[in-house]
Amino acid sequence: MFMSLQKVFCFKHLLMFLVLLCFSINISSQFTSGHFFGTTKNIGNYQIVFAPYPPLPFAGDNSTLLNFSILDKENQNVNNIFASLLIKNRENGSIITDIPFKFYELSDITIPHTFKEIGDYQISLLVRINGDPVYSQNPISADFDISTTDPNQIIPTNERILYYLVPALVVIAIIVLYLKRKNKI
Repeated sequence: MFMSLQKVFCFKHLLMFLVLLCFSINISSQFTSGHFFGTTKNIGNYQIVFAPYPPLPFAGDNSTLLNFSILDKENQNVNNIFASLLIKNRENGSIITDIPFKFYELSDITIPHTFKEIGDYQISLLVRINGDPVYSQNPISADFDISTTDPNQIIPTNERILYYLVPALVVIAIIVLYLKRKNKI
């Protein structure tokens, strides 16, 4: 009897682990953060972080988010800024998007953007910082490179997890259940 209780207890731990793993995979595919983590440019006493989501945007996808974080030398948000965004085609230098200066109370900025074509782009973020003797009138300029891809060519990570890992975990759970029941009979 002790052995069968031990098997049930072990099986419950395994089942709980699989359930928690599935939930953690689902939660980790959502991007949430106090600061963005990505490509960083240091300019003066400030850091500008660029973290697009998805990291490799798809052409024609309207869910692309261009995330920026402007931090001071202590890695703290800089409040009350004005920011402007300029997106250029790197091949021919043509301006794709020009968003004028806008006030942001917090310096974690998300700007949705749809790249219409596959290609390479340069994203320029201009930031004026209220109260800074240098950058209140002359904006900080940080340039970042980004490329877009054909949505039919690449399977995103969250879809790969959904299509491959979750069914594999279900198959493993079914095999474990089958083997446990077979041993009980």
